[in-house]
Amino acid sequence: MTRTLAVMLVVVLAALAWQSWRLNNARHTIDTQGEQLATSAQALAKKNSQLIGLSILTETNSREQMRLYAAAEKTAALLRHRQHRIEELKRENEDLRRWADTPLPADIIRLRERPALTGGVSYREWLSQSDAVQSEPVSARH
Repeated sequence: MTRTLAVMLVVVLAALAWQSWRLNNARHTIDTQGEQLATSAQALAKKNSQLIGLSILTETNSREQMRLYAAAEKTAALLRHRQHRIEELKRENEDLRRWADTPLPADIIRLRERPALTGGVSYREWLSQSDAVQSEPVSARH
């Protein structure tokens, strides 16, 4: 009986050790999953804030784009109105028609011609390469 009791005690202790080991593994798994969940929650919050920021930026861009389209449309309408007015004036006034049909002087055409400038550096290069208007000598002015 002592032997049976001892065997049962060893079996109970083994079962308790095995159960303790399983509980420890389960606790470790829960801790690891909790850390992963916290990390995932932080990443999700970060992505959510990025999406909110992008949404605000997209909305702002859309609003500005609509404003620019409206301004472009208004400018185009003003230009059309101006062109119609010029045509009306040309039809009304013979002198104005002759003046409008004459070509511009060569110096004015040269002033109006310039390459597409893409910034301050290209503008300065264009200025340094262009033919400067010659000024009169100081003695010739008096």
